[in-house]
Amino acid sequence: METMDDLSQIYERLQSRITLDEFKEKVQEKIDLMGGLCDEKTAAKLVAHDLGILETMKIGEISLDQKNVSFVGKVTQVDEPREFSRDDGSLGRVANLIVSDETGSIRVVLWDELADLVKVDELPIGQMLKISGYVKDGYAGIEVNVGRNGRLEFIADMDIKTKMYKISDIASGISGINTIGKVLSTGETRTFSRKDGSEGYVCGLTIGDETDRIRVVLWNDHTKEKFAIGDVIEITNGYSRENYGRTEIHLDRHGKIEKSSKDVSYSEHITKIADIGINESYDTMGVVTEVGVKREFTRGDGSLGKVANIRISDDTGGIQVALWGEHADLVDQINIGTQIKITDGYAKAGWNDDIELNVDWRSTVNTKDLCDVDSNLRKRSNG
Repeated sequence: METMDDLSQIYERLQSRITLDEFKEKVQEKIDLMGGLCDEKTAAKLVAHDLGILETMKIGEISLDQKNVSFVGKVTQVDEPREFSRDDGSLGRVANLIVSDETGSIRVVLWDELADLVKVDELPIGQMLKISGYVKDGYAGIEVNVGRNGRLEFIADMDIKTKMYKISDIASGISGINTIGKVLSTGETRTFSRKDGSEGYVCGLTIGDETDRIRVVLWNDHTKEKFAIGDVIEITNGYSRENYGRTEIHLDRHGKIEKSSKDVSYSEHITKIADIGINESYDTMGVVTEVGVKREFTRGDGSLGKVANIRISDDTGGIQVALWGEHADLVDQINIGTQIKITDGYAKAGWNDDIELNVDWRSTVNTKDLCDVDSNLRKRSNG
């Protein structure tokens, strides 16, 4: 049975917009409209919704099906505000936050006066907020925009745990990713030139947990942090994007990466060649049955590249492998009969639509002596 206290709590959020008598009248109208199928509390919530006062929800429940939402979360990333000129010549301001709870993270876009809160450092990382705004499909996925008709409330004496993602749950377009995994491979740091002429740095590593593995891209200062294969690392506030068909975690100045003492298990899954499909990443193993010639080429930016083709086989079939960049030098070291293991090779349609495995700077290649190879593979390699 509903109590007056229940209705009073709902009315407290409406009292600046409607008198108590008007509220009670609208509640009764809603009950009559529903033919008596809803109780007073449900009718009061419907009235509140009609007046723009929303029930709070979890971030993981927010979808494009909703127009306006209200939720509580913790600020986990703050971007610098920027100014822009509107069509009427007036100046606008906008700032982006990442807000997280135990179900996920979402980008929150603040406009004009609310964006100014970022400028004066009133929205630090860790601040708890109640946010009411409208849902939009933004450039990085679903976002909530808070403007003139939205609301931002500061919440004190409250903390919310943020979601820890299993690797298999990480899809492209997620912000505020927290995860933990075991380092499976590491790459060299590369230098690139920014538009302003300064140098930037990037390197990659691959981590895995009991559900899957994923590549992690470290930018600039994070490239100074060194990890060894077998280390367990914890990532805070990363974001995911798709790169040549692969979902990756990226870590910039807003994120954090550090070694962890937690236990993480990872079981390697080697895919048989016959089971390799198009447009996916794979770990596979086989015996070299053909070795092509390494060739160099000039890229569109004038830099030199190199590629070599080999063919590998297992007891289910064979596949052409394109070795790009430094991996192309492997043709100087391997022979027919060499066992080869490829991690993070990417399968795509090759010549005559046959599946081809591309091995680039995201991939890892290991070779070892043929004595460890199954006898069926020895026969295949020996013809």
